[in-house]
Amino acid sequence: MSVRMRTQRLLLGAVLLLGLTATSRASAAPIVTFSMTDLGGGLYQYDLSVDNTGGAEPLSGLNVLNANTVFDLDQSSTISAPAGWLFFAPLPPLVDELNFFSLANGDDIAVNDSLDGFSFESTTAPWDIGWNFEVEAIGGTTSSQIPLPNAVLLPEPSTGLLLGAALAVQAAVRRRTLRVARR
Repeated sequence: MSVRMRTQRLLLGAVLLLGLTATSRASAAPIVTFSMTDLGGGLYQYDLSVDNTGGAEPLSGLNVLNANTVFDLDQSSTISAPAGWLFFAPLPPLVDELNFFSLANGDDIAVNDSLDGFSFESTTAPWDIGWNFEVEAIGGTTSSQIPLPNAVLLPEPSTGLLLGAALAVQAAVRRRTLRVARR
């Protein structure tokens, strides 16, 4: 086996290991996903769901950062929270966050559990959000800021395996092409 082939195998192995490690670490953090419904007339409803699978502690709060700046939310906006939760709407220009919070420990999002029912209506279209949409999951002792790429769609652990398999197939095809070219 040539030095070049060994180097390629080592690089491929390192990429696979990094991909799997990064995916497994990312899956332990709280995940916030959102969906949007076009209500017509330039009005959109955003529905958020919090997944605390593998989290370190129960979550008692969820903050939508830049809620007034990005979504033009204020005290008159239509906002709803799941049962056992309340919210503080943004209070521009002093407060630019939408803060959801649980009313009792029993209403917190337990480790390995999820909760949906967080929603708000906005005139901001999803294609106008840009990279300014960030949420923050709040626990009893910590908080985790979750920027847009993770809030929208966080790959599940099997995605890392699919990426690794694709890289392995690509390496095998390249190796075969080089072998045929040498003949």
